[in-house]
Amino acid sequence: MEKEEKLTWKDVVKNALLELGGQGHLSEINRIVEGHPKTSKNPTWQDTIRRVVRQYKIFEPIPPVRSGIYKLVEEVLTTPEAQSFAKESEINHGIAQGMLVTLGRLYGYETYAPPHDQTIRSFQGKPLRDFVSIKDCTDIFEGPNLSKIREIDSLWFDEDDYGLFPVYAFEIEETTGVKNGLDRILKIPQRFRKLKNFKSFIIAPTEKEKGLFDKYVNQTPFRDFKEEFVFRFYNELESLYNSALTHSEQRQKFGIIEKR
Repeated sequence: MEKEEKLTWKDVVKNALLELGGQGHLSEINRIVEGHPKTSKNPTWQDTIRRVVRQYKIFEPIPPVRSGIYKLVEEVLTTPEAQSFAKESEINHGIAQGMLVTLGRLYGYETYAPPHDQTIRSFQGKPLRDFVSIKDCTDIFEGPNLSKIREIDSLWFDEDDYGLFPVYAFEIEETTGVKNGLDRILKIPQRFRKLKNFKSFIIAPTEKEKGLFDKYVNQTPFRDFKEEFVFRFYNELESLYNSALTHSEQRQKFGIIEKR
């Protein structure tokens, strides 16, 4: 029982689709999930399942639109490699996003990048979409600020009895974009930003961006929320990324399983 309760909704839906042969209608998924220990803590569990199949990349809808049928697709587990930032600044945005979504996965979070970026940006020769697990965050952030929140460079999510919630938000900025990045993060509803573990980061290359960050977080409207924001340099992200890869490889060779 305890083991079943520790499963995420992603796990529960995945197991239901496996039981259905890899494909099924929402009503069939609900039939299998009904009575699962997680449903006792969530009176709206059917709505949660409807959100889950729309959010995770491994659940793919079957045409026509709104057929209610989903199939389970193989989750691509791309093997990341050591990485440094390039001299050409225009490609560093994709590198930073690739590092962030890879780190999120290594640390056990579900990861997201804007849909457009998933298509046009690449990391280590592969499209960014291969490194994320969340394809859509619409149901999480429904409201007037959704369009801006969806463009945050990277979000890491955890899951509770009611589904996904953001834990970390990252904006990758250079010079003029610092204020815009802060503004997008501030659009995340306060009910999430007030969570104990939530943090948001501005990631940028130079002291110039750090100076702008320090300036803006002391101005309206960011001043009242300045404790929520953290600045980190590209070289700090690079160091964390490469050390995390090394640690992950050593942990796996040793035979230790990281708690998820």
